[in-house]
Amino acid sequence: MKIEKYIYSAAALLLMIIYTTPAHSQSRVTERLYLSTDRSSYIAGEDLWISGYCLDVTNSVRLSPVSSVAYIELHNESSVVLTAKIALVNGRGSGHLNLPPNLPTGNYRVIAYTKYMLNEESPNPFVKDISIYNVLTNEKVPGNVIVEDTDNKTLQNGVDQSARIASSSLKSLAGTTNVSAIDVKFGVGGRVIPTNSSFPIKIVNNGADLITANLSVVKIDSLSGFSGSSFHKYATPLNGKTPVMTDKYIPEFEGEIILGRVNHESDLSLEDKVVFLSAVGRGSDVYSSYIDNQGFFKFFTNSIFGEREIVLQIPNADSNSLFTYDIFDPFIRRKNGEIPKLTLTKRVESTLNERGIEMQIGRRFGVDTLYERIPIDKDPLLKKNPIVYKLDDYTRFPVMSEVVIEYVPELRFRRLDGKRDLQMRLEEGFNLLSFSRDNTLVLIDGIPVFDHTKLYNYDPLKVKTLSIYPSQYFIGISSFDGVASFQTYNGDYPGLTFNKNVRILDFMGLLYPTKTIASIIPEIKNFPDMRSLLYWDPQIDLAPSKNPEFIIHTSSLPGIYRITIEGVSSKGDVIEFYTEFTVK
Repeated sequence: MKIEKYIYSAAALLLMIIYTTPAHSQSRVTERLYLSTDRSSYIAGEDLWISGYCLDVTNSVRLSPVSSVAYIELHNESSVVLTAKIALVNGRGSGHLNLPPNLPTGNYRVIAYTKYMLNEESPNPFVKDISIYNVLTNEKVPGNVIVEDTDNKTLQNGVDQSARIASSSLKSLAGTTNVSAIDVKFGVGGRVIPTNSSFPIKIVNNGADLITANLSVVKIDSLSGFSGSSFHKYATPLNGKTPVMTDKYIPEFEGEIILGRVNHESDLSLEDKVVFLSAVGRGSDVYSSYIDNQGFFKFFTNSIFGEREIVLQIPNADSNSLFTYDIFDPFIRRKNGEIPKLTLTKRVESTLNERGIEMQIGRRFGVDTLYERIPIDKDPLLKKNPIVYKLDDYTRFPVMSEVVIEYVPELRFRRLDGKRDLQMRLEEGFNLLSFSRDNTLVLIDGIPVFDHTKLYNYDPLKVKTLSIYPSQYFIGISSFDGVASFQTYNGDYPGLTFNKNVRILDFMGLLYPTKTIASIIPEIKNFPDMRSLLYWDPQIDLAPSKNPEFIIHTSSLPGIYRITIEGVSSKGDVIEFYTEFTVK
């Protein structure tokens, strides 16, 4: 296998040079992270929806182009109960977390940061407190919940009026918030909407600058305690008063940097050996790295999405050696101060009953079918259109060599040093043809197969498609003359065997960017629709003087609903807008 020892990802190498140069330390950006969520109180088992803003606040406020990953931790009083990562593209990202149904009742703290932010001598992560109620058990976070038998709050139609007052008073924030930049116009029906119906709203950008924002439409209830946004806290320019910085973390410009170590009991040296990491599934999440003299490795990835299996292997090591691999925890898991106690009163009982039923119905009847993924540019390696063979379109042969001989002129099997070598036909200048030699990257469901004899003996009846990429590709520090990607029907590499030095590990990748706008609700019959969150779009762009229309689908829950728009303009102004309507 041909190895180019000093070829790294160009962008990653550039960042390592720039951000470790002392002269640059005076001009570094200072990042601040803000997460907008669909609400501040949840039922265990519901989803927590996130819209992320990574800001450069060095001299003014603008979206940061530096970090591509935000790390999120959910803490209770004593431990971290949930972690997640979201992708950032030019400072914007999104995702949703499913809160486990067994989380005990209490207040929790959301902490978020980028790795680049951790280079500050005194890091300033994003912090937000939320309340989580468990309606299935009476378990509570120890020492965090106060139960009161009396309640002085004023209720009207089951709605906490103090929350309504807090909501309406947000419009008085005009001194610090550009609320006049945004307006919402309702359709002919006005602000009184029937249940189980659809109606349009138009969002008007009255300003002169492009706004990137998130939009939520959620029912106000007795859990809707609302103290206003903290966006300004994280969107205040430092005007050159940058914090003291270190070089502990390399900025994750292209994607997550995965760190780990390989261990073995023998005296065999792995220094300068190449280790590969790949994620199982469709696509080409394949990366390579050198192992140093302590066994450490570092993968510069383009970010792996979803909960995946990853495969770690060292192709040039002894296939009979037994290795173990450790992938290091990327989270700091550090609580930021004490979490306030949650006070439980009678006033939340009816809301807990309603939201508890909503949560259980949603999980039972698949409310996640209403979710929509936001498209991502996921395959930066294999961007070129491949030559694709759908094997079901041909007579199926039981032997892989016959499939290649009969249908795939771009490939051929040859013997090389006593082993099978899958060679790819390459087109060179002046229409000269040649074949690769011991340097074709073979993938089965995204897993590199360096011993082509395994492919030669693989059952072709398990393969759905074969994609050919007849060009040279660089994967980290390795180069290949062509890629042959075999995809099985279920993407679970059936029957593929591995050497002793290969390990398969579970890996938590980045959250898929997702929204829930319930656009298919009118097409679903007999759906028990009890959604209190009617609409959540984490990433909308509002051009000046434009009136984009959004269709809201109401559920069977009557009540007062709040429309919330949070965002930031291209000039750095924080945008906050709140208004209400009634569903009857």
